[in-house]
Amino acid sequence: MSDRASRLIPCHPSEEIFSLREALARHDHQYYVLAAPVVADQEYDALMKRLAALEAQYPELVTADSPTQRVGAKMPSGTRTLRHDVRLLSLDNTYAAEDLRAWLGRVYKGLGRDDVDFVVELKIDGVSAAITYEQGLLVRGATRGDGETGEDVTHNIRTMRSVPLRLRPGAPDYVDVRGEVYMDKADFEKLNAARARAGEEPFVNPRNAAAGALKLMDPVEAAGRHLRFFLHSFARVNGAAAMASHSAFLEQARAWGFPVNTHTRLCRGIDAILVACTALEAMRADLPYDVDGAVIKVDRFDDQRALGETMKSPRWAVAFKFAAYQATTTIRDIVVQVGRTGVLTPVAEFDPVFCGGVTIARATLHNFDEIERLGVAAGDRVLIERAGDVIPKIVKVLERAPERKAVRKLPTDCPLCREEFVVTALAGQEFDGVLHRCINPECPRQLERRLVHFAARDAMDIDGMGEAAVRQLLEKGLVRTVADIYTLDTDALLKLDLFGAKKAAQLLAAVKQSCERPLSRLIFALGIANIGVKASQALARHFGSMEALSAASEADICAVADLGEISASAVVEYFSREAVRHQVSALKAAGVNMIEPRATGTGKLSGMTFVFTGELLRHTRHAAGLKVIALGGDVGAAVTKTTACVVAGEGAGSKLEKARRMGIRIINEQAFEELTA
Repeated sequence: MSDRASRLIPCHPSEEIFSLREALARHDHQYYVLAAPVVADQEYDALMKRLAALEAQYPELVTADSPTQRVGAKMPSGTRTLRHDVRLLSLDNTYAAEDLRAWLGRVYKGLGRDDVDFVVELKIDGVSAAITYEQGLLVRGATRGDGETGEDVTHNIRTMRSVPLRLRPGAPDYVDVRGEVYMDKADFEKLNAARARAGEEPFVNPRNAAAGALKLMDPVEAAGRHLRFFLHSFARVNGAAAMASHSAFLEQARAWGFPVNTHTRLCRGIDAILVACTALEAMRADLPYDVDGAVIKVDRFDDQRALGETMKSPRWAVAFKFAAYQATTTIRDIVVQVGRTGVLTPVAEFDPVFCGGVTIARATLHNFDEIERLGVAAGDRVLIERAGDVIPKIVKVLERAPERKAVRKLPTDCPLCREEFVVTALAGQEFDGVLHRCINPECPRQLERRLVHFAARDAMDIDGMGEAAVRQLLEKGLVRTVADIYTLDTDALLKLDLFGAKKAAQLLAAVKQSCERPLSRLIFALGIANIGVKASQALARHFGSMEALSAASEADICAVADLGEISASAVVEYFSREAVRHQVSALKAAGVNMIEPRATGTGKLSGMTFVFTGELLRHTRHAAGLKVIALGGDVGAAVTKTTACVVAGEGAGSKLEKARRMGIRIINEQAFEELTA
């Protein structure tokens, strides 16, 4: 019987209240634990509203485990502490394969054998918490504190919808579990945006925001932070002796209603453990929450007891830390760079620092408004972060220089060609403000970046035409536009220091081969502002030819799925330039393809939409997508109910998990090759 139908049948108020509580608890579990909601928000809200109304009418029927009681009264001022039944230990850290290998050796030595299974889990970058249930009901929650006692945060733990207020039937009468309280990246961004609008200091990262929210006195405010919880272990569980292993406990905990992370792997031996750690680190950027490593645990409980613990850490578990997201350094200078589309971007150059697995020495400041927002200047000590594990950015100023240079002011013209620039509004994007763009087509830095971009792998894929080659071609005056690439010959290339006869022949062969690329690759290669790989593919599929695209109006382009007014305006403005029209004509005269292959609609993949995720080893995603299109199929950017198949490569993340939840067919690269052969 559906929740809606059950409300239409007259029944005693206590029966309806019980039914509503059961339905809401089930929906909370579906949404916050399984990430697979089965009702719309409006229907959920209607159930909650009906329950609240009944409980107001019959207050004697209100119980502590009712969903309406998640948010209670404010805690009195002052910190109340709770003593943990069992000490909360911290984990020893390892940072390299050699450290992990040494730890494994100690485990084998302690047990006197090496046939040991291990569970490898994600290490959520959150706040440790202990939650206790008695007779199936949540009775208290506490922070780690000093390991012996922690702060009483029961009032805020109760607000977290991923935490069950009542365990499912079959749960023991006493359960004391441990886990991590965290905040999703999306919720964190919304929180910081709201704080910025209110003129408040933004939080540095989701962990800090979660830690602050967990200790708030007002549970209403804490509930607004949308905290979540993942269980990772237990301190005491009545009947735990019946469970032989940690992996068995995790499965049992799921059955009791706890949120347990799905990215766990059972491994044996150092090689398998390292493969698991590498795979977990590869999916890091695609996860909706922050992680900072993997945790490796001996699986069997009798082995854990045999190994024991030190004063602060278990001997049977260890953390393998991923490369750090954040680091501190000192700014040397703030310079202005000119990109391939002419955008003037301030860039901070700082003392080289290791962050997120690489050494970095510079970070973009996005625009001149961002300099003012951060209040950053040369000489300042700053906190940097590799956003999404890729793009370095400055988070905040930690210490201002004693003798600060003035914050860099907006230049009056392009620093390279000294031409005036145009100003474009940036409202609604990541940083409000304006963009400053040099529109001089002969600006030297723009041309260099355009040539490198044109030859890049996702564009025309001209192997051998990297930055060094482009720089020499420009210095010798051999190219002045991208079309000049197709006029190069052996004699011209041999004038360059980088090229001998063999290398020149290889480059010319790559140039010739690039003429056969589909229109979508050419559109992306041209470097139109606001047009990336996906937009280029969409435009090519929609218009079919360069001629049709270059003649399209803004309204025509807005009709293309996923393209809005900003992108449409950029395309129309680009093709309105006389220099661009001459360039496209020259490319066409050189034999560059101007047509996108059309799906026939009769191929064996006709009507099927494919989504690619993870790293493919033998194809680029673009090349794989062209195979699908040639066989009558289509390529999607996201997993939806219309997706027929997901092709999963190495390090596949959230798209793979969503496909599994939705029951969509999943294949690997080898199966894809067989399917498209």
